[in-house]
Amino acid sequence: MSLKHIVLSIGLITCLFFCSLTRAGAFFETGSSDVDVGVWLTVTTQKTYTDPVVIAGPITHNNDNSLSVRIRNASGNSFQIQVQSPCTSLNEFNSNSPPPANTCPSSAWQTETVQWLVVERGTWVIPNGTGFTKIEAYLHSTNTVRGGGTNGDVINFSHTYATAPAVLHTINTFNDPEWITTTVFAPVGDKENPPTTTGFRIALEGAEAVNSHPTETIGWVAIERGSGTYNGNNFAAGRTGGRDVDRHQDECQNIAYGNTFTGAPNVVVKHNSMDGGNGGWVRLCGSGVEATQFNVHIDEDQVNDTERTGIPEFVAWFAFQANSVGALEFITASKSFTDASGDNQVGPGELVTFNVVLTNLQNDFAQANNAGNEFVDTLDSNFVFDSIINDGGGGLTNSGQDMLWNGSIPASGTVNLSYRVRVADSSTVCTSTNISNQAQVNMDPIDNAIQTGDTDNVNSIVELSDDTSTDDAVDSDLDGLTNDDDPTLVPVNCRSNVSVVKTDGAGSTTYTPGQDTEYTITITNDGPHNLIGAVINDVLPANASNNGDWTCDPAESPGDGSASCVSGSAAGTTQAGTGNVTLTVDIPNGKSLVIKVPISYSESP
Repeated sequence: MSLKHIVLSIGLITCLFFCSLTRAGAFFETGSSDVDVGVWLTVTTQKTYTDPVVIAGPITHNNDNSLSVRIRNASGNSFQIQVQSPCTSLNEFNSNSPPPANTCPSSAWQTETVQWLVVERGTWVIPNGTGFTKIEAYLHSTNTVRGGGTNGDVINFSHTYATAPAVLHTINTFNDPEWITTTVFAPVGDKENPPTTTGFRIALEGAEAVNSHPTETIGWVAIERGSGTYNGNNFAAGRTGGRDVDRHQDECQNIAYGNTFTGAPNVVVKHNSMDGGNGGWVRLCGSGVEATQFNVHIDEDQVNDTERTGIPEFVAWFAFQANSVGALEFITASKSFTDASGDNQVGPGELVTFNVVLTNLQNDFAQANNAGNEFVDTLDSNFVFDSIINDGGGGLTNSGQDMLWNGSIPASGTVNLSYRVRVADSSTVCTSTNISNQAQVNMDPIDNAIQTGDTDNVNSIVELSDDTSTDDAVDSDLDGLTNDDDPTLVPVNCRSNVSVVKTDGAGSTTYTPGQDTEYTITITNDGPHNLIGAVINDVLPANASNNGDWTCDPAESPGDGSASCVSGSAAGTTQAGTGNVTLTVDIPNGKSLVIKVPISYSESP
């Protein structure tokens, strides 16, 4: 009998991926909407938000009459927007009730176009092509009305800014239908000065129409001034160098964005001082939003008087490619692996080490150690947890198939995690091309010192881990990029270096009719993987028959009892039979299995 009668086969390889069902991320986006005066319009956003902050305005000037913007019901993937005129409000400024509505038009209102920005609440950075742009967005509830003076609530920034940022602001509630808008100026001193590097004052702006108002929630956004590019879309944030934007009757000021755009971008523009005692807000004028510049002036109410002239103001803006979406970043997680054999492919029983680096991209804001897990990696079912190598300074634990880490990540800090898993001793592994695994970081971007009432300390935003060595061309986190959310793929190759030796127990190389003998088949797995589900076939040649049962014994030398004659059964499992040998066996890396076949040769071949 020759070796060609023995066939050893290992299962064919097919594709199997474990895909994360988590969809994650934090975003901002811009757009514009056509809105009728006094009519609520529901705007559906491209992204879904956990806690959106909406900035709206300026509006166009299709109506000469005074108009500003109100927002309400911002939640999930929508908000409502309305254009409102102070001409219908009670003239509280002069204690007249009601005022003569001599500034409301006698004909129907014309539709206006409103520019808007939506930002996920929290403290973030925006990738800008060469680094990061700081941005923060929060909500502030107040009934403080500036009332012709310097009334305002002091807000301190979460970020640390080298130069004062652009500050944008809009009421995000409609608790009372009476007209009202918003204003911001320096945190101390006179209202003619703009926000500083540390903060600002914010208030409801009643102009000359309103001097008291129920509590409303104001959305505000501060953005580091400068320009950048996200996913091919340019953006720019800026502020005038002085009180350069004058009143409605005085001028229409054109301002360059500070970056180039393909066509007219979206631009939100807000005043950053209130030097004029009559109050006011920014409104588009002239050619409005153009490809290279926008045109604005300061509008006023016409309730107390009809004039709209006076003192110019500081103005800040944020422009972004029209109808585009950008990602907000905080913590990233890179995840790689090494395998015990060092050939970057694994088989049953092999040890695999995952290495994770958590990085805080913000240089002035830390991720707190909240009650929930900051990091979760649900291991693929083809992995079995083995041990923790680096616990990141404490906090890394295992629970079943979950690797869990609880801890804080300081500003500009990193946390390194390493843990070892073993590839399952299962033939199922060998039907895979790759074993895919993706972890997630859970983040809390809310600065409790800024956001009054944020006491939940919940990690509400999820970031997917990324294998930085590859780009799967799939945008798993829906941020417009494909190279920042790649699962870690561990290639599978179950083929091992296997030797098969068959000897005649009688030591004879000559066929003798009627002779009894015993063949010994020794199968050795030289690795690098455990051999799982290997099929062993030994077909009796013609003119030979069994002389007793053949046996398979893992304890037979050079075996040590660690193999199994029945795949999937415990180590040391034996098997016996008659006729041709057909077995499906498991042999660990570096181990052997012995099969003995007693036979008799025919008397008359």
